[in-house]
Amino acid sequence: MLTPVNHRLFEKTPTFREAAYQAIKQAILDGLLEPGQPLIEERLAEMLQISRTPVREALAILEHEGLIAPVYRRGLFVCKLTREQVVELFTANEAVEPFLARRAAHYASPEHIAALDATLQEGEVCTARHDIAGFLRAGRRFHAGVGLAAGNRTLAQFVERNEERVDLFLMGYRKAVDAEMMNTSNREHRAIYRAIVQRDPDAAARLAIYHLQSVRERFAALVGDDDHDNDGVISSEQPMKE
Repeated sequence: MLTPVNHRLFEKTPTFREAAYQAIKQAILDGLLEPGQPLIEERLAEMLQISRTPVREALAILEHEGLIAPVYRRGLFVCKLTREQVVELFTANEAVEPFLARRAAHYASPEHIAALDATLQEGEVCTARHDIAGFLRAGRRFHAGVGLAAGNRTLAQFVERNEERVDLFLMGYRKAVDAEMMNTSNREHRAIYRAIVQRDPDAAARLAIYHLQSVRERFAALVGDDDHDNDGVISSEQPMKE
């Protein structure tokens, strides 16, 4: 499930902890480690072919980021977020991203614009392949890229972390994520990009708001208003108690 860590790449990968963190996180966001799945140090270390200590340290980082959570006397599990938690994440990003899009239209460098275009192309390629995990990953990179283009790395990381947790939730519904839904999101991203390229801050902010509200509507349609089954939910904010 996890690719062993290549010990020859340490010139590029500073520590085993970082390598383990990246590998486990990617497996979670790609749906290889699913919501509700237990994370056993020994097993992860065996798959990565490293010791348990860096795995334990990596899991601590992922717990802090809200992608995994402890269950009393049962260890760590991949989080299965509730709909209420996901709505809160949407709301938080809606308060931040129009501001970032506006600033990006003012301050984006040619390098930022090229990076945004690359993420858009990645999203379109993944859509054509119906690669849902790749499509979501490209979307996260686009939203974070807008934050970087705005000159605010802190808010860019905040948005990306929220997007990761939303995408973790959506991976549970990936069978219902169709090409039309992905194409719509790609078009909305492309519209924000064009406004940034054209140095139109009002349009960039307006299109960011439209995109976020549109995503929220698609999310509601995806899970359905009558979907209240939270049995077995492992919440990153409310771990089970004795």
